[in-house]
Amino acid sequence: MERMQGEQPSRRELVAAMFSSEFVEDGIDPDVLRRVHAGEHEEWLTALDRSGVFDKETRAELADLWRREPRELLEALLADADDVARRRCLAAWASLDHAADDPGQAQIG
Repeated sequence: MERMQGEQPSRRELVAAMFSSEFVEDGIDPDVLRRVHAGEHEEWLTALDRSGVFDKETRAELADLWRREPRELLEALLADADDVARRRCLAAWASLDHAADDPGQAQIG
C-alpha cells in the first residue's frame, strides 16, 4: 500500500527502517529468529528506546503487540529481505510454530 505525500510512516515502516537491513545483511541468524519467535524482544525494544524515535507509550504498545503477535516484529525485520531469504525465514518460522505445538521438532538452521 502506497502512502500519500505528507502521510506519516507507520510504526512498522519505522521499525523496518531501523532494523531490517541489519537483520538480513549477513543472512538471517537462526538464534535471532528463535528469540523473536519466543517473544524475547528486549534488544529491539532497547534500541527503540535509545533511538528517541518512539515515545514511551508507543514503545509499550509495540512491546504488547509483539508479545501477542511476534510475527509483527518478524514482518518488519524482513522488510529488506529478498524473496529467497524471506521464504527461508518464513519456512523456519513455520517450523518453530510447529515445534511449539509439538516440542522436540524444533529443527531450524
